[in-house]
Amino acid sequence: MQDDYVKAFENIKLDDKRKAEMRKALEMELAASRTPAKKTGLSGAAKAGIAVAAITLTMAGLLVVPTTRNAIYAGIKDIFHKEVPEDAVDSYEKQMEAREERVIPTDEVPESVASEIIEQVAQQDYEEDQYYADVLVSSDYYEDADLKELASYYEQQGYKISDLQKVSVYNASWMPITLREWFTDGFVVDYWIGDNAYGYGGSTIVFKATEEQFQNYLQNELDMVNYNRVDHKQEEVTFDEFWTVGTDEEGNTVYTGTWEGPEPEIKLLDSDRARFATYEVTYDPGTQIAICESTEGGGVG
Repeated sequence: MQDDYVKAFENIKLDDKRKAEMRKALEMELAASRTPAKKTGLSGAAKAGIAVAAITLTMAGLLVVPTTRNAIYAGIKDIFHKEVPEDAVDSYEKQMEAREERVIPTDEVPESVASEIIEQVAQQDYEEDQYYADVLVSSDYYEDADLKELASYYEQQGYKISDLQKVSVYNASWMPITLREWFTDGFVVDYWIGDNAYGYGGSTIVFKATEEQFQNYLQNELDMVNYNRVDHKQEEVTFDEFWTVGTDEEGNTVYTGTWEGPEPEIKLLDSDRARFATYEVTYDPGTQIAICESTEGGGVG
């Protein structure tokens, strides 16, 4: 599916002239994604526009100037926790900066094409704003002392906290795998690592779970991996084939797993590469706290 956008573009029901115009805009934006962003001075609807590549490929953080986060030390009791990578930037912050830095090639495409793009992106921005308004919370949102303290730890380092219950409601509407009941309560911190072309997304999911719920979570992640494997014409793997079990220095159970898809058949950029995902999930049965660190990247665009 990672390469299918090229074929899908050819099936768009537009005349040849319009296809050529939009294809040109797409290629320009793909090339632009290799270079640092520049502010344009555009205002109003034009400033809200972004080239069709961002819509068609959903390129995360396109044309973003990364910023360093404010790393504030926060003492944390004896609850185990996981550090966010030092070179990471909060995904919400990155996305909002992307809006300020994005550009539409108004001099290169007809006004009608630019208007179509602006309208679609305005709708996309609206839906994204609604999502963030619904799912973002503060550490004070949690009554559980462990979750409150851990949320505060990440919050003080400049990361947004998305409530897991709220996020799961959104996920249930589009995820191909039926969500199992794998947590009591929790939150997720999303971030981006690296530049626009070669970077990748990461998440730290912190949640309370019984032993049974925790196993359901591991199975759910395996189901998602197998869904992607089948989608990339790979054979499914079993639980034991995917998850490697170990312990950390504190005696907590740690599950690790990785997946990598095939190389794309068509590469438009040097950065186009195989999709991948990594998981490191730690569980403390004493506090019933689970923390999953995951990354995902690669693909075309």
